[in-house]
Amino acid sequence: MVTSIEPGRPAEFFRELVRDATAARGAGPSEDSEHYLVQLLATRMCSGAPLPDEPLATRFLAALRDSPPRAFRELRLVGDTALFVTGLFLEHVEAKLVPPEYFVQLGRMAYQRIASVAENPMRRLFTGLVADFPELVAILDQIAQTKLFQSDRDTLRTYRRWLATRGPREAAELVRRGVIPGEPSTSRH
Repeated sequence: MVTSIEPGRPAEFFRELVRDATAARGAGPSEDSEHYLVQLLATRMCSGAPLPDEPLATRFLAALRDSPPRAFRELRLVGDTALFVTGLFLEHVEAKLVPPEYFVQLGRMAYQRIASVAENPMRRLFTGLVADFPELVAILDQIAQTKLFQSDRDTLRTYRRWLATRGPREAAELVRRGVIPGEPSTSRH
């Protein structure tokens, strides 16, 4: 069970969660990406704002036609939501009949689009987020598994995460749990 968030200190709470998850994984994203993730968690979890109802792909395409300030906000919302949902709510993503890889790629494309038009230091930040996106998803998953949503389905969740990211840490965790990661069979027996 997660300890409660002290009023006025959500960033410190989420920083600790992110650092613990990063340490448990043995490596992590860039410092800028880690800071961004902490701020995303603090903002998203404490705001109580609902996730967008509209499909993220629709928002992404609309943002490509928007004016620069609005495009930036919309693309950031798409990237942030894809990261947040894929990292913390894999079952929700899969219930939508859309593979997690789709959301990973959509989030990376949104951040890449921002990086392509932004000036430094924003360009550097969002370029780093594109590179670190799979690791950020894995950190959020680590937080979900160990602090937020522990369940008997952790092994399946890790396997699904491995399918989405092909991450070596997920593969190692599967092996530790007695599962050899591999592609699902496409043949019908």
